[in-house]
Amino acid sequence: LDVGGGISLWYRTWGNRESGIPVLFVHGGPGNSAADYRNMNARFFDANQYFVIEPDQRGTGRSQPSVWDDISNVRHYDDLTIGTMSRDFELLRLDLGIDRWLVFGGSWGSTLGLDYTLRYPQRCLGAILRGIFLDARSEFDAIYRRSSFNGNDRLLSEFDAFLEPARREARTSGEDDVDPDDSERIVRLYERLVRKGDRDAIWRWYIFEMNIMEEDPAERRKYDVIEEEDFMEAGSVAFFESRLFLHGLFEEPMNLLGRVGTSSHRIKTAFADSGAEIGSAGGGDVTPDSSASLHYWICQGKRDEICPMRYAEELVGALEEASIPIEAHFVDGGHKASSPAVAKCLEERVKDFAKYFDRRIESS
Repeated sequence: LDVGGGISLWYRTWGNRESGIPVLFVHGGPGNSAADYRNMNARFFDANQYFVIEPDQRGTGRSQPSVWDDISNVRHYDDLTIGTMSRDFELLRLDLGIDRWLVFGGSWGSTLGLDYTLRYPQRCLGAILRGIFLDARSEFDAIYRRSSFNGNDRLLSEFDAFLEPARREARTSGEDDVDPDDSERIVRLYERLVRKGDRDAIWRWYIFEMNIMEEDPAERRKYDVIEEEDFMEAGSVAFFESRLFLHGLFEEPMNLLGRVGTSSHRIKTAFADSGAEIGSAGGGDVTPDSSASLHYWICQGKRDEICPMRYAEELVGALEEASIPIEAHFVDGGHKASSPAVAKCLEERVKDFAKYFDRRIESS
């Protein structure tokens, strides 16, 4: 799909195109791709009941120009914002002729998925979000400040390995040494290194995050051994995370929690248009109850190290304060959708959505 400015969005679809409930899958990262999930969505969505759309976000995976193909392609995304990425989904929805869809995403996918529902609530059937990330300052500091890991020797060691390229860049540039608690400076130094194509910095950024979220010690990877089969993805993740996190916190704050309150009327009246259709991917022929609000479901692992559960609790609180329907489940799991308790939670939330959807059809 051509989204303008020489940018095209790659996507794949599967399931029931004619009468299935449309689902927008929002992958994580930023910088990953739909393929990274290895068809895991088939565990959650029945191909006879749903029509699933899985796009690679702009600049990633098979979308073009892709940072996966060449790190120099970062030049196309200097001004990338989360609003632009949500607009890409709107262009895709229009191109496919979908009236409304269920939003399903985790980690960065929860960030972008939430942003999309706040901008376009009238185009959403609901949202199932996992591993909540809001790009708040305290979240940013929780990962990119050394003192955040005090008391955890393993994570302190991971952070020290992560910090090395930033310190090297400061030294070679004739700058002051890096304060290990200066999270903004560390990430800005990293962004500079990634733009230069610094292989060591790219790999360390990627492995730092992977090792934090990895529950199995045997699966944690080495900072000084670059695995070429994953390196291009690593470059994409390192660039898009550093760029979007900095932009969304310091340059043009996302303020997702604040926007929940300011968007509450639009969310609670998302189905107020009696002419809006809610059925199949092609639009269906069933109109919703005009009194219904957009619903949210959240799955959050209590042992999630990369997206700590306090931020899911803050999102739940903001939604509740705005009187927006929310059902949250905090489970004994980690960050990944494949974490057993998290995967089970997602399966159950899809079932909950199906019941909710059926009730709306019946009431209409």
